Amino acid sequence: MAGSRNMPNTAVSVTANLNERELRNISVEKNKRDTKLSRAKTLPSRNPSAIPYVLPVQRQDTMALINLRRAGSVLTKKMREITLTGAKKHWVNARLKDQEDKFVTWDNASLFVGTWNVHGSLPDESLSKWTLGTLKLENGKPFDPDFYVIGLQEMETDTGAYLRYDPTKETAWVNAILASLGEKAKDYCKIVSKQLVTMLLIVIGKNCHKAHISEVSTCYAGVGLMNMMGNKGGISARFRFRDSYLCFVTSHLAAFQDKIEKRNQDFAEISKRLVFPHRVDSRMDYVNYSWNDGGDEGVSFLENNDVVRDWTQEASIFHTDHLVWLGDLNYRINLPEAEIKTRLRQGELDLLLEYDQLSIERQAGRTFTMFDEGVINFLPTYKFDSGTSIYDTSEKRRAPSWTDRILWKKENINLFDNEDENDKNPHSKMDLLAYGNCMDMMLSDHKPVRALIHTKIRTIDSRKQEATKKALVQQLTETQDNITKGQISTSFIDFGDVQFMEYKEKKLILENTGQVLAPFRFIPKMDEQQVCPPWLNIHPTSGVLGPGEKVVIQFDLMIDPSISAPFNEGQEKIDDILVLRLENGKDFFIIISGKYAPTCFGVPLHRLSQMTVPVSEIAKSQKPHQHLSGESQLQGQHATLPKELWRLLNFLWNRHMFCIKNLFVDHGDRVTSDCIRKCLDTGESFDTVIPVGDDADSMDAGASFQPGASVQTGVPKNDVKPASTSVNMSLVTDVVSQKEIVAANSMVDVLVAFLECLPEPVIPTNLYLRALEAGEVPEAMNLLMDGLPHDHLNVLRYITSFLKDAINYAPPSCKQERKDRIVETFTVLLRPRFDFKERNPVRAKDKREKFMIQLLKT
Repeated sequence: MAGSRNMPNTAVSVTANLNERELRNISVEKNKRDTKLSRAKTLPSRNPSAIPYVLPVQRQDTMALINLRRAGSVLTKKMREITLTGAKKHWVNARLKDQEDKFVTWDNASLFVGTWNVHGSLPDESLSKWTLGTLKLENGKPFDPDFYVIGLQEMETDTGAYLRYDPTKETAWVNAILASLGEKAKDYCKIVSKQLVTMLLIVIGKNCHKAHISEVSTCYAGVGLMNMMGNKGGISARFRFRDSYLCFVTSHLAAFQDKIEKRNQDFAEISKRLVFPHRVDSRMDYVNYSWNDGGDEGVSFLENNDVVRDWTQEASIFHTDHLVWLGDLNYRINLPEAEIKTRLRQGELDLLLEYDQLSIERQAGRTFTMFDEGVINFLPTYKFDSGTSIYDTSEKRRAPSWTDRILWKKENINLFDNEDENDKNPHSKMDLLAYGNCMDMMLSDHKPVRALIHTKIRTIDSRKQEATKKALVQQLTETQDNITKGQISTSFIDFGDVQFMEYKEKKLILENTGQVLAPFRFIPKMDEQQVCPPWLNIHPTSGVLGPGEKVVIQFDLMIDPSISAPFNEGQEKIDDILVLRLENGKDFFIIISGKYAPTCFGVPLHRLSQMTVPVSEIAKSQKPHQHLSGESQLQGQHATLPKELWRLLNFLWNRHMFCIKNLFVDHGDRVTSDCIRKCLDTGESFDTVIPVGDDADSMDAGASFQPGASVQTGVPKNDVKPASTSVNMSLVTDVVSQKEIVAANSMVDVLVAFLECLPEPVIPTNLYLRALEAGEVPEAMNLLMDGLPHDHLNVLRYITSFLKDAINYAPPSCKQERKDRIVETFTVLLRPRFDFKERNPVRAKDKREKFMIQLLKT
């Protein structure tokens, strides 16, 4: 991040298992360590050209891109349909935004942003070490903030505070912050403050700015008890400074290590419920356009989450030029307490950040997707023994974590007038000057965090703005040529070789070569409802270009599990023609092409169960529009177990593998996982690509999968033993090589990805709610089994038998951990429809795990 610098941290005293010298010597060098990834807790690094071998805790990371197209994205920008009658207004507002330097004067404004969970304390000591400290820039000049923005959490720890409002502490903290500024205090005054039970947001500004501040408003949202109480939630303040809007949110999200989904849910809920009144001002119309009609990511997030409001009368937190979110977000580090402290002692902050929950969730696109954060090179701010800089030594021994964070909204991307989509408005950028903690403050079990930020503030010259607008309108009226003309950079979009679940993008440029406005849009072909097939995304799908203007149009492609079956069976190809229409002009025909590599991933269970040859051979022999039924590559209708699933489990189903302590716990190797998938697709033996120790038998050749064998005939409903009698449970050696450990965990990765990518899960989506009930009511499990299709039932019982043996034959020292991981991981066996919205995602996750626990008991 440009302009990012480190904030000096003061010396800290001895901490639990970390002495003063060790802490002072903590390095922030990027020395990546060769560590194993925890299967249930981390996000593996993404490889754009390979299947992401992610697991149920990260299922959204695999499925999010599917849901973006299927159920309305929470991430993609929402483009408005532009009519001919509205084209002029749309174009003028867009051009005013692009040309605002002609009528806007830009001034610098600096922000001190601080957040602190004060654990019920009053400000009995000076806050100057936090609010002032060593506030100097790299050039040595002192940092002189125009505004101090302070968010406090846990001002009260007494539950009685939930039911009463007491302004005493609010007043005490406001006065303490002003007092901490020393002689500078006389230059500042309170702009606004707002308390919600245990949270407080304070904005203090320079006296000289007061006359230029207007439209000050606050709002709050509680998401604590019953999703309403203010013990958890957020407060926001929004105001207009000159002709720019600033908005600040402080929040306290759900606590505890495992409540990641609840924290993500809290963020979404707070974002949706924070709403302000909006005053109409014609000078600001073009700015409002950039939020409402310009595809703003934050506003799109709200609208794609069913927020329906009149944005001409109201404003969200995203209707702002500069938005900062600060608070105790409560995201933890996914490592044991002892290991975290060891890593801190060794100065491995970068490694710990790889396990930081907020970083993982943001990377996966599950929360705070439209926000940026500075580089973290300071010690975790939680949890300390109160009054010390010693990490928690109580009986609970809470693991150190970066719970206290400061983020700001990214600037918007403008696709128009630029061939480079990364060309952003420099005036909307927030420059981070410093980001750090303050270890000297001892009031709480948290340490405060502060960020120093530079922003740009606009002042509109009304006369110049009107002149600019008039000149734009004249561009549209001076010409006698009313024919819309344009050209595209290419008529061919070739995606080349495409793998399953591989994301690819291509671009073309549309240029208005005429003398009038050129509204454009993609239209469906004759007798079709959609402008493009479900495996393709287009952005933007419509817009308006002025004379001589250009737009970059992006095409995104991905073959996901919900649409992959016909591709894998050779019935569908990456081949289409798109129609791009210029209103009152010509149509452009754009040819889409690519070559898809078939895979067994994303093929329905009943299809896989009937295939006698690898899917790659079927696809090669498939003729256009030829269906699989009746083909020679299919088995009889009674075949019920896919050979691909049999091969995966046959590799793992023996004591030699089950004695691996970290089996099901750690991830394997991505390269090995990809080799395994290719073996499944081609029929090649695992032994040729997977290195195993000399002490291990051939895991793929020991028992061959032949049509007509017992494994093919189905498993009786009263029999939960492995269908394959050839699985050998008597391999007794406990000597396992590192290569075999990697191979085994890679095989588990592929197994879970295979199940995860089924278009219809093992527990069909129409039985999802009944399955959740079966986890609560054991008697309902039999009813569920009776309702399963025959091939799904046999697969379920086969996998269940395997998992039971994996638990029973686990080394005693890791049996419980393996069971817990299996329960958590194999919830992939059931999932709702893509358009099903969980009322309580956290509760639903618990129910899925209860289902797995009950299943393993049957």
